[in-house]
Amino acid sequence: MMKYLKTLIFICITHIAFAQYPDTTIETPEIRAKAEKLTAIYDAKLGLDGTQLPIFQNKVADYLTLSKEIKESYKGKEALDKLTQLMVKESLEMKDLLTRIQYNQYKKIRQSVQPLEVVVNTDEK
Repeated sequence: MMKYLKTLIFICITHIAFAQYPDTTIETPEIRAKAEKLTAIYDAKLGLDGTQLPIFQNKVADYLTLSKEIKESYKGKEALDKLTQLMVKESLEMKDLLTRIQYNQYKKIRQSVQPLEVVVNTDEK
């Protein structure tokens, strides 16, 4: 009985240890292509290594998808606020992935590579 219990515990622990999180977003082929293009631009400036590159590209694709959803759901200043919050969250996730030197460079070039849209307030008279 003890042998079966140990085996069951071992299987459960192994199953949990090798579990992976599913993608939180579903990207379109256009978003995947744009993510590849943006990653190539960042890679030229940051010198991503073989481990960082696919993770970086997936993060860019995820945030492009989330950005698209925000643009479709919100307008004006509210959309800009949501996009700014999303940009901050993306930057924080990149901080975990990149080295300190790469991250400092990423912060410098982020706005020129992926600028936020400018919202013109038409409500004022």
